[in-house]
Amino acid sequence: MPSISYPLALAAGILSFISPCVLPLVPVYLGYLSGGSISGAAAIPRHIVFKHALYFVGGFSAVFIILFGLPATVLGSALQDYSNWIAKIGGVIIILFGLHMWGVITIPWLNMTRQIELGSGLQPGFARSSLFGVTFAAGWTPCIGPLLGAVMTLAFTEPSRAVGYVAVYALGLAIPFLASALMLTRATKLLHRLNRYMRVVEYASGALMIAVGVLLITGMFTLMNSYFIQMTPSWLLQYL
Repeated sequence: MPSISYPLALAAGILSFISPCVLPLVPVYLGYLSGGSISGAAAIPRHIVFKHALYFVGGFSAVFIILFGLPATVLGSALQDYSNWIAKIGGVIIILFGLHMWGVITIPWLNMTRQIELGSGLQPGFARSSLFGVTFAAGWTPCIGPLLGAVMTLAFTEPSRAVGYVAVYALGLAIPFLASALMLTRATKLLHRLNRYMRVVEYASGALMIAVGVLLITGMFTLMNSYFIQMTPSWLLQYL
């Protein structure tokens, strides 16, 4: 069945990409994919760059699904009787995350990143691109924690859809990475322009999380999902 949570999870993934802790890394990512970090050779063809990008997003998507989606399914199912409390407590936490994004409060561990070396002994190739994606997910999960935490709260309130929510979040994060790989130098120029609006992105992310938190606490989120289902065409519901 459709849910308003899926568009929200997708939006959270896109906002994670343009967040201050991910966007500055994209030129490094593009340099790696275009050959700047692959055996020091000349730039590789665009279709090969895109294949490396697919392995990269596959790497971080697998980490998110395995480390967050699957556990949320198991734990959320075990705690199904407490779903109302989980929604309300999660709503409060999401609001705190939103206030952190606005700079009203500071949650130190959300500003942390972990740098993990890939190792110089690993041969260039698609496997290394996958490992690069795994490294990205492991190193920057604390920094994108507020937006990912909002998705995880939704996952715990609906454990049967937990993997789906996390997968859609990963998709939202993956789409701009794949688009950047296709655009290459044009993407770098565009991303430099986006850097000017980092504070706007943080405010938008904070507003999204605060709104979701309030909806969860008040129970309005369930009503919005019901409305979303009613607005979905009947022919589409047959395939969901």
